[in-house]
Amino acid sequence: MSQDRNEFFVIRIPDTGSLLDAVRIIAASGLTITRCHFNRSLDPVTAFFSVSGDEWACTRGAQALLDDGYLQTTVTYPKSVQFTVIVPEIPGTLHRILTILDTYNAEISSLSFDNRGKYPDALHIMLRVLNPDKTEELIRTIEAEYPVKIEGYDCGDSCDDGSLFYVRYAARVSEILDGVENPHILELLHQFSHVAQQLTEYGKEYQDVLEQILLNGKRLKETTGDGFYADVQKIALADTLTLYCFQLPGGGSIFVIDAPDERIMIDTGYGIYHEDVLRMFAAYGLGGKDDFTRIILTHGDTDHCGAAGFFNAPVYTHEGTWDIIKTNNRAWGATTQDLVLEQVYTVMINLFARMTPPEEVTLLPGPGVVKRGEFPVLSTFNAGGYNFEILEGHGGHQHGLIYILCKEAGVLFTSDTILNLKHLSPERSAYNNFAVYLVTTVNVDPDLVKSERKALAKLALELDQELQESGKRLLYCCGHGPVSVMENGELTPVTEPATYRH
Repeated sequence: MSQDRNEFFVIRIPDTGSLLDAVRIIAASGLTITRCHFNRSLDPVTAFFSVSGDEWACTRGAQALLDDGYLQTTVTYPKSVQFTVIVPEIPGTLHRILTILDTYNAEISSLSFDNRGKYPDALHIMLRVLNPDKTEELIRTIEAEYPVKIEGYDCGDSCDDGSLFYVRYAARVSEILDGVENPHILELLHQFSHVAQQLTEYGKEYQDVLEQILLNGKRLKETTGDGFYADVQKIALADTLTLYCFQLPGGGSIFVIDAPDERIMIDTGYGIYHEDVLRMFAAYGLGGKDDFTRIILTHGDTDHCGAAGFFNAPVYTHEGTWDIIKTNNRAWGATTQDLVLEQVYTVMINLFARMTPPEEVTLLPGPGVVKRGEFPVLSTFNAGGYNFEILEGHGGHQHGLIYILCKEAGVLFTSDTILNLKHLSPERSAYNNFAVYLVTTVNVDPDLVKSERKALAKLALELDQELQESGKRLLYCCGHGPVSVMENGELTPVTEPATYRH
């Protein structure tokens, strides 16, 4: 017996009765409906269903829905046609015409006839035919029995009955993604609809959620090329060690540790910014995709790891991060890993941001007996004669998250556990709010992240106090925001960032 699987159907609902009929077909196929969404006021002909069942039932159900004209395999709706039929005063004429329309699976948008009106023999019809190639054949079939006058084809907004919502939405998604083909666009519509449906339970409006998803992708696309910019800090840690922090328009920062013997990138930013980042690196004398000795990924969110596959350098990361990348689920390994919001958000942002992971990575070893505060030391590496430690986080923000510490040079890379949100630009703050809106919290374990942040802040404070005895300060290299020092309990940029533009 084959194992049950989950499947989805996007179903065309031309009339109220067809909703019942579609559900009957699904049930008769031996499938269990796990989710449905239909809103006639939004789009009166599109319904979404998730089902579960064995492979044979899924195949049988899909074919049955297709045979009866319900299953949508494309988001391109047929063109509208508006025409008038001159009908004789013979009983059964309307029934005969409707029978012809039903034979061709026509979706009637409007129908008007009044034998006591100004045109008593005129039946006005506007419709769509599910198979556009059959439109002319339908007209010829009616013309064989009754006179027909065509008013127009594809009459646009002037005769739109509101059933193009998802078609237009799909077109906007496709534009952001530079074209996406069926059936992938249908899968995206289904997933976006699902997350929007889930967020209504948090008091958010269905259509507003769908709009926020589009704005997220649009913002990323608009900040590439001529729209790209970055805030840059260049900090001399020692004679042999220079730190660069590049705050991109959206998402997390890229850090580069430049030393005579090593050029290390910590996090890569979004894949969509890759070409712009290479131009920026060249402007700062940091070479190109072949000029890094290693890349370290702090965690699996695409704004921190999404361009790693573009570089010809060994990539080091935690096993949990690699699992998140492979499963396309940012909540993998956490108690929330099965929640729809996290799963759909990962799919969405990875597409919009052109997630390009490496083909393979070097996994960091497991924790040993050595710790820094509450955090196990997983591995060490050397750059410019300085020793760097890689620490394992607790998994509050995301499973597999790591920190990087060089006590001698006074730098701590805090990833997304400690952030300098106060000194983000308004544009970056607004962009970050997309993620919060769409998943309600960016931390996969909100309770755990509080204790983890407290433990990391305690470690950082102790290191800072120790460094101050020798006239140094600890630099907080946050996943978002400028490189900072702690002053009176607040993170303050250690230097004023310079703005880079092409």
